[in-house]
Amino acid sequence: MTYMVHRLSKFLLPLTCACALLATALPASAAAKLTVGISDQNAGMFSQSRFQSLNLTVARYFVPFDAAVTRNKSVLNGARAWINAALSDGVQPMISFGGDGNIVPTPSQYGKAIKAFIKDFPKVKTYAAWNEPDWVYRPKLANNPRLAASYFNALVQNCRGCTDVAGEVYLPTYRVPGGRYTLASYLRAYMSGLHYKPKVWALHNYYDVRSHTTSQVRTMQSVINRGSQIWLTEIAGIERRGHWQYRNQSTIAAGRDEAFLFSIPKKFPNVTRIYHYQWQGTVDGPSTGWDSGLIGPGGVPRPAFYTVAKAAGPRPHHTVRHATRR
Repeated sequence: MTYMVHRLSKFLLPLTCACALLATALPASAAAKLTVGISDQNAGMFSQSRFQSLNLTVARYFVPFDAAVTRNKSVLNGARAWINAALSDGVQPMISFGGDGNIVPTPSQYGKAIKAFIKDFPKVKTYAAWNEPDWVYRPKLANNPRLAASYFNALVQNCRGCTDVAGEVYLPTYRVPGGRYTLASYLRAYMSGLHYKPKVWALHNYYDVRSHTTSQVRTMQSVINRGSQIWLTEIAGIERRGHWQYRNQSTIAAGRDEAFLFSIPKKFPNVTRIYHYQWQGTVDGPSTGWDSGLIGPGGVPRPAFYTVAKAAGPRPHHTVRHATRR
């Protein structure tokens, strides 16, 4: 570990008190009602009649941070298709930056790269600095919360007037050589590296949802700056997932987890957005590594679909979406 979290925590109070600038441009009424959306890489979902029947007004997409500077045509074309499809359906796009493999940029490399992306896609106004910086398989970043915080600083500097989202963490505990991070200690270390005061923090609280607890949400709420919103930007009741301690389960059981997920904002009013991941499952069977789709592989809605539909509420009559294109 490059430093000890308990030594960083003593710098937290003066730094957070000194952060007078707000890092987002959310309206004052943003916390009045839960906003429901989808996190998924599939542009085709926007044209599906089942998607258009739901009152889903936001969606999230992952992009490698350096796509614009490397001029990766495949990635950029995919992002452009997804963003255009979202906008044409009246859905507000959110982009979460991240890295392929174990690539960990310096703050200047990151800033240059995302500046190019933001310039290429001026209609996108909501960004998350880095998807799951505490990801255990990228230890160079996971062991350095202050580096992850520097990405948020760079995002704010390069996207003035945007809604800039901090955190996007997911682990309740992360063991490292010589000790371990808890979610609380990771967040405190992250906050000590911030130059701006986030108005929105993001959390992927899969462990809460599967265990029907609120430990991760409560921890984040207790640590972050008072008055901040919490967005659950990638979350679901999961049928299948590799590499974690919970067994695979039925769509009915996953639907119960989904119902618990959407009960969380009733207890924590600062949880103002939930982005369900993912739209459609791919393959049923033992070879599936991950499946949390609202729609089954055969196109049939699962129990979680109806939970999301109820939470999103009826689509306003004045909302106009393009007719199904396929």
